[in-house]
Amino acid sequence: DQPSPTAYRAGVRNAIRNCIYGVDKNPLAVELCKVSLWLEAHIPGEPLNFLDHHVKCGNSIIGLAHKEELLKGIATEAFKKLPGDDSDVAKRLAKTNREESGNRRQIPFDFGHTITDNVKNIAALLNRLNTMPETTPAEVAAKQKEYHKLISGPLWWRLKNLADIQTAQFFIPKTKENEKKLITDVEYLEYLNGRQIVGMGIAKATAAALNKRFFHWFLEFPEVFSPSHAGDGGGEDKIGFDCILGNPPFLGGQKLTGTFGQSFLEYVKYNYAPAGSCDLVTYFFRRIFDVIKSGGFQALISTNTIAQGSAREGGLEVILSQGGRINFAVRSMKWPGLAAVEVALVNVYKGKWKQQFVLGNKAVNRISAYLDDSEATGTPYPLLQNADKSFQGSIVLGKGFVLEPHEAMKLIEKNPKNKDVLFPYLNGEDLNTNPDQSPSRWVINFFDWPEEKCRKEYPDCFDIVERLVKPDRLRNTYSTNAREKWWLYERLRQELSVAIAPLDRVLVVARVGKYQSFVFSKCNKVFHEKVVVTVFTDNKFVSVLNSDVHQLWARKYSSTLGGMSTVNYSPSDCFDTFPFSQNSAADTDLSQTGEKYHEHRRQLMLKMQLGLTKTYNQLHNKQLAIINGELPEKEAEKKYGKETLNLWNHLKRRENTCSFNEAVEGIIELRRLHKEMDETVLKAYGWPDINLAHDFYEVDYLPENDRIRYTISPEARREILKRLLKLNHEIHEKEVAQSQSTQSKKKSAKSKKNKISSNQIPLF
Repeated sequence: DQPSPTAYRAGVRNAIRNCIYGVDKNPLAVELCKVSLWLEAHIPGEPLNFLDHHVKCGNSIIGLAHKEELLKGIATEAFKKLPGDDSDVAKRLAKTNREESGNRRQIPFDFGHTITDNVKNIAALLNRLNTMPETTPAEVAAKQKEYHKLISGPLWWRLKNLADIQTAQFFIPKTKENEKKLITDVEYLEYLNGRQIVGMGIAKATAAALNKRFFHWFLEFPEVFSPSHAGDGGGEDKIGFDCILGNPPFLGGQKLTGTFGQSFLEYVKYNYAPAGSCDLVTYFFRRIFDVIKSGGFQALISTNTIAQGSAREGGLEVILSQGGRINFAVRSMKWPGLAAVEVALVNVYKGKWKQQFVLGNKAVNRISAYLDDSEATGTPYPLLQNADKSFQGSIVLGKGFVLEPHEAMKLIEKNPKNKDVLFPYLNGEDLNTNPDQSPSRWVINFFDWPEEKCRKEYPDCFDIVERLVKPDRLRNTYSTNAREKWWLYERLRQELSVAIAPLDRVLVVARVGKYQSFVFSKCNKVFHEKVVVTVFTDNKFVSVLNSDVHQLWARKYSSTLGGMSTVNYSPSDCFDTFPFSQNSAADTDLSQTGEKYHEHRRQLMLKMQLGLTKTYNQLHNKQLAIINGELPEKEAEKKYGKETLNLWNHLKRRENTCSFNEAVEGIIELRRLHKEMDETVLKAYGWPDINLAHDFYEVDYLPENDRIRYTISPEARREILKRLLKLNHEIHEKEVAQSQSTQSKKKSAKSKKNKISSNQIPLF
C-alpha cells in the first residue's frame, strides 16, 4: 500500500532532516537549496526544518577533506613565487619551510588520537543536536542556538584554525608586509602540539579563509567523518557519504588563472596531484571521490572532456587507481536544457563492483577512464622512433602579418625583394574546405632576423607589421618574447623549418577537424598553428595515417572540441605515441595502396569541387546512391538524406563539376580503396586474424545526430586498440633498454679511457 500524503511528507521531512547534505560556494544557491527542501518537506502546522548544519556555503575543493590531513604540516609548494610576490621573501620562506619539514620532530603518537577524539566529541554534540525536536518555532530556535554555540566554541575553532592555517599559506601574498604573517612548518607544529593559536598569522589565515570560503569537510560535517558514523560496525574505511549527486562547474584549465587567480591553480595542482591545470570539474571528481565512503557512489554530470587528456589523467584515472569503478556512463549527450553543450554522465562506485556495467544503453564488461569498454589498460608512452617527425605550425600572433593574395602580389610587384619574406599561409580551414587544399592567404615572415635588417631591407613589409602588429604586441602581458620581438612570430617553429628544409612535400593534417585526413602539401609556405606537419614524403604513410588503425588511435587519445564530433589532433597525444608497424617488408604494398588512395581522392575532390570534410561526409553517407533522372523535390531529404541532397544541390549550382552519379561512383570507389587500405595496413601489422567487417555502423561516442560512419566493426576497433597499446608498450620497453645499454657502454668506455690514461702517467 502507498503511504498517505501526510505520512509521505513526514517521511520526506525526516529524510531531509537526517540524510540530506549540500555545499555550494554561492550563498544565494545555498538559500535556494534550503527553500527547495522546505517546500518538499513542509507539513502544515509545523515550522520549517533547521538546515544550517546540513546545507552550507563553502568552496568544496579548497580545504581539508579528512582530519588526518592536519598532520601533513605546511607544504613548501605554498611559498612558490607568484606574480606580485617578492622574490626574496618567497625564496626565504620556501627555504625555511623545506628545512623545517626535513628536520621535523616526530609528531607525538597520541596527537592523532587527540584530533580524532575532538572530531568525535563534536560529532557526538551534532548527533545530539539532530535528536532535538523541531515541531515548534521555539524548538527550532533552540536548535539553532545550540548549533551556533557549538561552532563558536573553542573545540571547533581550534580545529578550524589549524585547517585554515595549512590551506591559507597558498593564498597569502609573499610580500615584505606579509612575511611575518606567513606560517611555516615549525610554528604550525607548535600549534598542532597545543600552543595557543594567536597572532597576526592566524588573523591573516582567517581572513583568507573567509575570502576564499575554505571548506573543511571533516569539520563541517563531523558526524559523517567520524568512525562512530559507520552504523554497520565499520571503521575508518566506512566514514564519508553514501552517495553524492552533483553538476559541478565546467571551466577549461587555461581559464582557471584568469578566473580564480594563480594561487588557486597552484593550490589545486598540489592538492590534487597528478592533476595539473585541467578543467575545473576534474578537481570536483577527485574531491567527491575522497569524501564518499567505501561502498559509496558519486553520480555527476560533467563536461564530456572528463575522459580526455589531462582531465582524464588527473581525474578518472586517479580515481580508478584508488579503487573506484565506473559502473555507469554516458560518454556524450546533449544537455537537456537550453545551453548548446555536450555533457557526460558518470557514476562511480568506491570499491569492487560485482554487478552489471552500463555504457550508454548497453551492458558491457567494464568501463575505462576513457568512458569506453576497451580491454586495453594503461597509458601509451611517447616513442623515441617518432621523435622530431611531427610538428605544430607557426604561432604568428598578430593579424597584421596576414595578407590577402592581391596585397602580397602588389608588394612583390613594387619590390621583387619582398618575395623573400612573403609566403602562402596554409591554415586548417584551407586544408579541410578547399578542394585543392591551397592557401587562401599570404603572410609576412621575418624568420629570426634582427629588427634593423628587416626595417632596412624590407621597409614596405616592415611598415605593415609595425603599424598593425606592434601596438597589440606591446600590450601583451603574458609573453616577454612577444613584446620585445614584436616583428617576429611568437613561435616560428624553427625545428619544423629545419626538418622540412630539404623536402619538396610533406604529409599534413588539420589539427582541428571532424576527420583527420592527411594530404601532401608543398613545403614552400608557412604552416598555421592549426596544421600538423609530418616529415613523411612516402605514400606508405598516406596508408597508415589515413587508415582506421591510426584514426582509431587518434580519436581515442585526442581531446575534442564543440562536442565529440570535432577532434583536436595533438602531435604529442596522437602521433608521438602511435606505434607504427615494424614490418618494413610491407612498405611496397603500403606505398602502392597509399598512392592510389591519395590520387583518387585528389581527383575526386577536384571533380566535385568539395574539400576534405564534405568529401568524407559523403563517404560516411549511408543513403548515398545512384539517382536516375531528377531528384524528386518532395520528400527528397527523407528518402535520400540531408547529405545526399547537399551534394545534389552543390553539383547543380557549381560550374565545372562532375555529374551527381559520377560523384557517387567516385565516393563508392573511395570506400573500396579505404577498405583495401585498412586491410593492407592490418596485414603490415601482422594481424590478419582480425575481421574488419567494413560497413556502416553507429559509433556511440559521436553526437546523437551524427553517429553513422563507414568503418570497421566495434569488435575490430576494440581488438586493434588493445594490440596497438600492447605494441606501444613493447616498443617503449625496447627503447628504454637500448638507451640504458648505450649509456652503460658510454660509461664503460669512459672508465676504460680514464684507466688507460692513469696507467700512462710516468712514475718518475
